[in-house]
This record gives sequence, structure tokens and C-alpha cells, in this order.
Amino acid sequence: MVKKCVISIILLLIPLVSGYVNWVYETDLNTVCEMAKAENKLVLLYVYDEWTENADRILEDSKVSEYINSHFYAMKLYKFTSKAICEAYGIEKAPTVVFLDVHAEEIGRIEEFSNSEDFYNEMRETIEAREFREKLRDEAYEALTNADSLYAKGKYRESKEQYNIALNKFKQLGEKEKEEYCKSKISDADLKIQLDLLRYGLIIFVAVVAFFALIYYISAKK
Repeated sequence: MVKKCVISIILLLIPLVSGYVNWVYETDLNTVCEMAKAENKLVLLYVYDEWTENADRILEDSKVSEYINSHFYAMKLYKFTSKAICEAYGIEKAPTVVFLDVHAEEIGRIEEFSNSEDFYNEMRETIEAREFREKLRDEAYEALTNADSLYAKGKYRESKEQYNIALNKFKQLGEKEKEEYCKSKISDADLKIQLDLLRYGLIIFVAVVAFFALIYYISAKK
């Protein structure tokens, strides 16, 4: 707790001495990921060396830095003293910017950037693509949950509709295992629907036969 408070204070002071981006220097990556998670942000790793002055200026552009501060905890790492992180993420040259989720998993990177506008656009595209996939995944699992619930209640037609929605979204995500699951449940639902139709048809047939038998019985008795 104390460590997090100290880091937060440092983050408030850093802009006074390092420009626009609230850089986090030489901080444990796991701690930064925890802080990012608490504030619903991501993590940005910027690896630099003595020859990345132009990249520094690009990242300190007002539009770029504002976006970074709004969406990330940004770590600035000197290439030659951050070998462990560089090896972990396969960073071989500077400047390199790597975007991470709160589990420290890479979600994108930019290795070459010559101007702030291109960098800003590529950064936004990376994050928006991730946000789109997360939204798509949430929708897919919501449809799947609804489908399983409807299927369990015997509402096979409704469940089939939800399985189809989930199937289309999992196809976009490329999650083959979930695709196959949805396909198998759609086939099961189709079979259940056919059996229900056969059952209802049989009930109607028996009812019709019974009705005419009753009519015949009444007529014969007269």
C-alpha cells in the first residue's frame, strides 16, 4: 500500500521534470499492472537508448501524451539496463513501444515511428482493435450463456438462435473450440426441435383419432 502511494506521488511529480507523459521509471512491472488494473488502464513500455531523441519528442507531443496518460501506465525503460524485460518481450532495438494488458500480456507494439501523427493513429488502432475484440468476446460469451440457459429450460428454438449469434462472433474471434461447441449444440437443438414436432404431431394425431372414434362410438350407439 505504501509502495503504491509513493509511486502515485512520483507520477504526479514526473510531468514537472519530464514533459507531458507521466512516465514510471524503474518500477516493478507486476506493480504497474496492478495499478493499471485498479484504474482500468493498460500498460505501455517504451524502450529507449541514447539515439532515440526523435522518438522522445514524438511521445511528448501533446495529443500523443494526452492519449497515453488517459489509457496507460507508461514505463520508460533504458534498453541496456532493462535486459530482463527486453528479453521477455523480444525487444531487440530502440525505440520500441509495447502495449500490454493488465496481465502483462502483449497486445501490440510499434517499432518504427517517424512522426507523432502516424504514431498516434497506429496506437489508437491497436487499442481500438483490442477494445473491439473484448466487446465482441463479451457479446459472444453472453450469447453462449443465454443459449445454454435456454437449452437447459427446453427452449430449443430460442437457444438455437443464441447459439447462432455466439457462433458468428466466435468465428470472428477465431476461437475454434467454441465454434465447434456451438455447432454441436445447434445440431442438438435441431434434433430436439424435430423430436418435439414429432411428439406434438403424434399427440395431435392421437387426439384426432380419439375424437373420430368417439364420434363413431356415439353414432353407433344411436
